Amino acid sequence: MKVFYVVYTQRSLIQAAKVLNITRSAISQSLKALEYELQTKLFIRDSKNVLPTEPAELLFRTIAPFIAELQTTVAEIETGKRNPVGHLRIGAPQDFGSTHLTDVIVEFQKKHPQITFELKLATPVILLEMLTDSKLDVAFVDNGDFHAKNYPVSSLNVMKEKFILVCSNKYFDEVVKKSSLKYDDLKKLNFIDYIHHAPVIKMWIQHHFGKNAPDLRIVFSAESVRSVIKATKGGLGISVVPEHLVEADLKAGRLKNISVTGRDLINQIILARRLERPVTAREKYFVDFYKDYIARSER
Repeated sequence: MKVFYVVYTQRSLIQAAKVLNITRSAISQSLKALEYELQTKLFIRDSKNVLPTEPAELLFRTIAPFIAELQTTVAEIETGKRNPVGHLRIGAPQDFGSTHLTDVIVEFQKKHPQITFELKLATPVILLEMLTDSKLDVAFVDNGDFHAKNYPVSSLNVMKEKFILVCSNKYFDEVVKKSSLKYDDLKKLNFIDYIHHAPVIKMWIQHHFGKNAPDLRIVFSAESVRSVIKATKGGLGISVVPEHLVEADLKAGRLKNISVTGRDLINQIILARRLERPVTAREKYFVDFYKDYIARSER
């Protein structure tokens, strides 16, 4: 097919032989083999030129887009041996992706402008399903040690966040009224979570009390940590949020930390990849860059 494509575009066996760096005899043999396989004549030859037949016109229209894409891909592979190229599809939690991860991507793209990015912001289950279906190349996943075990992915721990229970001072004084909660106190409270069926609140209850959550009153849900924090400061109820995102609000008295007994609940963010999928050069470059970025940030 490659010989046919070059002969068609050059309209000369001699020129095609020069382009492909093979003999004119080899060109003729390839065309004869193709014509025999298709049981049709593809070119009319004279002493200098070759003219395509109608079947050749049809065949060329069919294979031309593929040959063009193939040439582009081969060029990318050759270039990729020296510099990473291509498109990288990354998934991440809403706030992590729109703030921290976007900063990393901007810095990386300045260094490797041949790589383009597509960022999908979603919940852990959606991201892991997209990763499994090969709709993402890599994904940063909240509570990764909990969610990833149900999917065929490898994981790399990249960040830890301490989760705490908070509410506004007004809601605390009017409803909570206790500095330390017990399991039976949960039924009278309003809850704010990231999804309406409250997976984070339920995980927090299971972690601290070792029991399934009772019937909870979820008054507000949003797939955004910032939105959850704002609703909590507004007095809608209590929520579980990353401590480092509300440190200023706690110090300023806009939020109150509600204590419980037991060890802290840690949100482990992982970098997940599909197990059987080979690692591309662009993925490796980005993951190595991210590790170095985190290391520099912690110094």
